[in-house]
Amino acid sequence: MRNVVIVVGALALACITPASAADLGAKDVARAIDTYRANEIRFTRDYAGKSIEFTWTFNAAKAKLFGAGYRVTIGNGSLTGNVDCSVTEQAMLDQIVEWNKGQKVRVRGVVEDVTMGDLQLKECTIEAVR
Repeated sequence: MRNVVIVVGALALACITPASAADLGAKDVARAIDTYRANEIRFTRDYAGKSIEFTWTFNAAKAKLFGAGYRVTIGNGSLTGNVDCSVTEQAMLDQIVEWNKGQKVRVRGVVEDVTMGDLQLKECTIEAVR
């Protein structure tokens, strides 16, 4: 009987732990890009496929050159060191269309790659922070 109580207690504790906690945060953006530049295989091992969540600054939204949707850039707009998200969900686009450069946003996504010095995320959700 005691073993059952321990198992139930462990299950209850697992339910309290947030399942949506991201693997990576804001400080990992630059680290991931630097790792990619140094060694792409290490980048794949250490960052690709991991969830990331951070608050930063909306910079721009532009139609994608290939495929549907928009490319949303988060960061300061410099030539490198930003984060790019592909967004196709209409509800999210309806919010983004109202933002101006400099809007604080919360970004959640999965690290995919680095392109032209910017971290690429997939499965992005972006929301304004007031």
